[in-house]
Amino acid sequence: MPKKIRIGMDARPLSTKMSGVGRLLSEILKAFPDKNLFEIHLFSHKPIHPDHSILSKEPHLLWHEEGGFWKWKGGVYYNLYVPFLLRKLNLDLFWGSQQVLPPFLPKKLPAVLTYCDLVLYKYPETMRWVARLQQRFFQRYSVLRSSFILSISKSTSDDVVKFFEYPENQTDVTYPAVNADELKQLRDRAKTKKMEFLPQKYLLSVSTIEPRKNYPFLFAVFKLLSQRNPDLHWVIVGKIGWESMEFIQELQDFATKTQRISILDSVSDEDLIPIYDRASAFAFASHYEGFGIPLLEAMHLGLPSVVSDIPTFREIGGDKVCYLQTKTNLLSDWVSALETALTSPKISYDTSVFTWKKAAQRTADCFQKVLRRSL
Repeated sequence: MPKKIRIGMDARPLSTKMSGVGRLLSEILKAFPDKNLFEIHLFSHKPIHPDHSILSKEPHLLWHEEGGFWKWKGGVYYNLYVPFLLRKLNLDLFWGSQQVLPPFLPKKLPAVLTYCDLVLYKYPETMRWVARLQQRFFQRYSVLRSSFILSISKSTSDDVVKFFEYPENQTDVTYPAVNADELKQLRDRAKTKKMEFLPQKYLLSVSTIEPRKNYPFLFAVFKLLSQRNPDLHWVIVGKIGWESMEFIQELQDFATKTQRISILDSVSDEDLIPIYDRASAFAFASHYEGFGIPLLEAMHLGLPSVVSDIPTFREIGGDKVCYLQTKTNLLSDWVSALETALTSPKISYDTSVFTWKKAAQRTADCFQKVLRRSL
């Protein structure tokens, strides 16, 4: 029987409610190949969250949450206590799953970094100041310390190589995905589910309301669009983040006055799928994305989509999506494109490039490649 490959991993996203990074890690771990070959040690300062509890049944995954005093803060635990555990456990490789590595990693321990985006460098003003400060301390060090970088899109990978002058032959892409079987089950279940809170005809957007998502631009588009389409509504699925309060107030005032905008927070997957399914079109005007799961979900469910013209969206949408620049002199172009999308039939889209099985396989291949190099 071959010797097990023992991996350490930053598992803090798995100790909180389901998020983008948490879903990425959870799905890759569930789909991981050759489970008898790998032993993955998951480190977190908190217990595994119920949203990820299925991982507790996987025999190749070992959860660590010891640490006593060091557990009072996630950053303290990760940066100061995890390096101690790594020396104690004598693992083969460490996986920095949130694009940062602890500063005191054992020198000879190979490290793989999952990199999601360069928001810190491209749009720092859209981040909370605490997160921006923490990332500033550790991101460049983490990139230069890593043995290999897995990015969630080719665009992000290219940006990492260019910005940090990182060797391209030490990079690869592990695309996020949708769980097709799970979506089908939820979709079938939703056909009989009453959703009285949904309007008859609506445009859909899905993401946190924050500056990088460019909601003020979409709001301007919708106001023009609604003048020409008096029965149209706009449904936004996403919590209100750190967007300017002036804009939030304007959006909420318009929603109250017209009853044509609905902002839905804390929507479960079971409810999100019928919201996608019953929408007429999808709109996403983000300035920058590391990937763009909402667009992938919308397309998987056949929604005609109009999105900002950024590289990651083109990676996902190919020639099936309408891409437009987000300039104020192009508002009328967005209105025309969305009017076309709203009256178009559902589209057919091949999502076979984006599967968790492929993401997990490339992750496992990367680990083995790094370990072969380090011999």
